[in-house]
Amino acid sequence: MSEGAAGTASAYGKLIEEVFIKPIRTVVVVDDEFPTFDALLDKEKGNSSPEWKLEDVKRAREIIDFCREEKRLWMVEIHSGRQSASLDVESEAASHLHQSDLMILDFHLNQERPDDGSDAIGILRRLAENDHFNLVVVYTKGYEQAGGEIARVVQEISLGLCSADERLTLHEKNMTEVMRRLGEWEDCEANIASRIKDEIDDGIFLKVRTLPPGNIDWNKVCEWPELQALKALVADAPGDLKSQLKLFVKWALHQRQAALVEKEKLKLTEGDFSTVGVDSGGESGTNWIRTDRLFVTVVSKSNEPSLLPGKLLAALHHWNPEPHRLLMSKMRAELDERGVLAEGKVLGNPYLQAGWLDDYLTEDRDERAWKIHSTVNRHWEGLGDAIRSGVEGFAERLAVQLTGKGREDDIQRWYPSLDQKDVRSHINRYVSSKPIIEGGHLTTGHVLRLDDGKRDYSYWLCLSPACDLVPGRKSSGWPKRLGNHTPFIAVQLFHAERDEALSNAFGGNHLFLEIDNKLKCFSFTPLPVAKGDAAGARTPNPKWEQMFAANQGRFDAADKTLVLARASGGDEGLCFNTANACVVAQLRYEYALNLLQRLGSNLSRVGLDFVEISRNSEGDGQTDT
Repeated sequence: MSEGAAGTASAYGKLIEEVFIKPIRTVVVVDDEFPTFDALLDKEKGNSSPEWKLEDVKRAREIIDFCREEKRLWMVEIHSGRQSASLDVESEAASHLHQSDLMILDFHLNQERPDDGSDAIGILRRLAENDHFNLVVVYTKGYEQAGGEIARVVQEISLGLCSADERLTLHEKNMTEVMRRLGEWEDCEANIASRIKDEIDDGIFLKVRTLPPGNIDWNKVCEWPELQALKALVADAPGDLKSQLKLFVKWALHQRQAALVEKEKLKLTEGDFSTVGVDSGGESGTNWIRTDRLFVTVVSKSNEPSLLPGKLLAALHHWNPEPHRLLMSKMRAELDERGVLAEGKVLGNPYLQAGWLDDYLTEDRDERAWKIHSTVNRHWEGLGDAIRSGVEGFAERLAVQLTGKGREDDIQRWYPSLDQKDVRSHINRYVSSKPIIEGGHLTTGHVLRLDDGKRDYSYWLCLSPACDLVPGRKSSGWPKRLGNHTPFIAVQLFHAERDEALSNAFGGNHLFLEIDNKLKCFSFTPLPVAKGDAAGARTPNPKWEQMFAANQGRFDAADKTLVLARASGGDEGLCFNTANACVVAQLRYEYALNLLQRLGSNLSRVGLDFVEISRNSEGDGQTDT
């Protein structure tokens, strides 16, 4: 077994290999010291070509050899990188590099600037921007003046893939406070601000920058071993300044981030590659860097090229991707591998395709968005069904491997310290509502945020049948008299506490929605007046209203806004007021139908003449004996 692969022999490691390594078919090598096919052909034709060192030619030959081994049979191309993308300049060559499954990339691509890795970082940024998941082995001599140092390469790549973090930006109030504090300290000790800044290097900044999204626990950060020198410095500060460690740490990180943003080369990126994860290797010696679309490991050229697949696999194993990432990667690989076969199965029934095409080619512009959505869904479902068996077999092997360690251990392994209320809230949100708002007109299950001129917005759920809401569908009777307005039933939603919503989730009376990137809980019916009030404890009736949507319920595709008309009474009779509304969420159809059915049952209820008596009234019809 090759070096670095020994740690990947576990069952989970084999699953990682199956989804990330086995699908590799094409490899691009980018190294300015390697001979390229174009350069070799030019040399054969008598054209001028660079002189290559025998050592580099040997490395290139070995890379080609391991790519073409019988167990791999990878297609390989060598690119010099001399026309690749720098940090700021886009080139045609670099735009095609993402088309490979694996890239082997030299870090220093410019022989005139042997200590400058900005061209390689530019390529990595381009890869991190595209929609393809990219595996990269940075195969480098490191910094030769520092004995081939690899850790610095890992750090520079990591910083180059990071953007500025709002969490590390001090705003005006805190900045004013820290400058006042530093001024007090400078009166006693000159240049103290510079000394504090110098205690935060790129490594510390990177460690803070790559913390998981969300609030930073600054108390824990201040206890890091890397910050003990700064902690000791602040402990010797005069007066109450010694209690301001957290403030000085934040300021120093703010200053370091500002310096990296302004740096001419190897600066922070202006792009946003989501969360950047980094493991510099530590005792294991196996490093990795990842974004949502990029996985990188840095390997020294002191290692033989034949060891690169094992090094990559070892890095993937140390990354330890979560089970659902493996499952999604397997689905992607199956679609790449069997997509044409699956396509044939989907398109194999001409009767079905003819019917779908007839449905798809509607001339009604208002129906077109729904027809397109429906057509894509049908074919996507067909593709999924065609590759399902391969994915389910993998999922079964994955489940068997995981269940041997215990459910709680597995969950803590990948998702430690997650609040179970948050977990259940997000599950309820996902199963009941869609991640995107579909269509171009109002339909069943749309959640409206209504600006009715009051201090807070109100939220309403559209619960008219979808067939009654298609623009232009009804052109006689009441709809004809209403002209450009479409009538619909809306039920008001009431804000609910999360604990209450979770406790009663099975009752189906609560909604879990993500609005403006925040999870909100609502009740379908008004909340009880008081928990101790027996009458208030009854399930109240939904609060519904007949509203009218202008432009037959069509809304702008970008901001999802529409105008509503609402009836109100007064001394002069019935009148209508307009209100601006925005579609902010959408229930899944089966959940919307459930609430529509509940509303229908409520509207068809029969009033009965039973008379009740309060439990607190004197005499309850019972004797004590």
